[in-house]
Amino acid sequence: MIEQSKDKIFMAAAVEEMRKSDTAVKVGVVIVVDDNIVASAFRAKGEHAERAAIQLARQRGVNLKKATLYATLEPCVDLRPGQQIQCCADLIVSSGIKEVVIGRYDPNPNIYRQGWKRLRDGDVFLRDFHADLREEIDEVNSRFMGFFDKGMGPTGGAKVGHKDGGKFLVQFAEDDDRTMEIAWTVAGVNAAYGYALQPVEVAMARFAKAFDEVDDPTAYEFRHSVRIEVGEIGIFKGPEACVFVKPKQIESGPKYGNTDYFVSFDYQVRVLKSR
Repeated sequence: MIEQSKDKIFMAAAVEEMRKSDTAVKVGVVIVVDDNIVASAFRAKGEHAERAAIQLARQRGVNLKKATLYATLEPCVDLRPGQQIQCCADLIVSSGIKEVVIGRYDPNPNIYRQGWKRLRDGDVFLRDFHADLREEIDEVNSRFMGFFDKGMGPTGGAKVGHKDGGKFLVQFAEDDDRTMEIAWTVAGVNAAYGYALQPVEVAMARFAKAFDEVDDPTAYEFRHSVRIEVGEIGIFKGPEACVFVKPKQIESGPKYGNTDYFVSFDYQVRVLKSR
């Protein structure tokens, strides 16, 4: 086991690598053998940080069976059948690395804890970064982390895991820090329930296909929850604003013929009451 003080130094070094990324999803990795960093890398366009670091270590003749890998983000898994490039979790297992320290679990509901499980099933010993460094990772990667649980108006897109109920916080605008929380839960094939807690209510804009087809968003039948299908328009109404949602893709789990549980949707904020 690596000494605790040195352990945190290696975690911090991975975060510094992460800061070098110029991609939407920022990731940093360091590989350590005998208390020395033997390879480091950051995510770049077309190349994941784990792969780059492992390739560099191999070029340097490092025995990866003695290595610990520190990654600021949970290593990826294959998302498509027949994927040509080996996912990072499988690459780590096949490389012989026996210990991985993870900074943050991937908020993407298609990946969340899947990478951890793939590594665990490959007999890799797993640990987590210290809490203060997780907070630093979230700050650096705020745009990516927030895509799955919070968003900025007046328009945007999001993807929310909803197996056990998925909540999403919408800020009205960059210069308006008021917020509204909306939520989703499983309904069935190509559909999800939009649900809300008082004082927020939700309604269906039946037959509407676009946000601009809604004139007065308060003119609908509002309730605690409504079933919203892909391509339909739902309206969450609060005391100060309405949030329109339009699902683009919904997966509702094996019971409904899907692998995952998520709602991918566009949204728009329409303010009802100025500050």
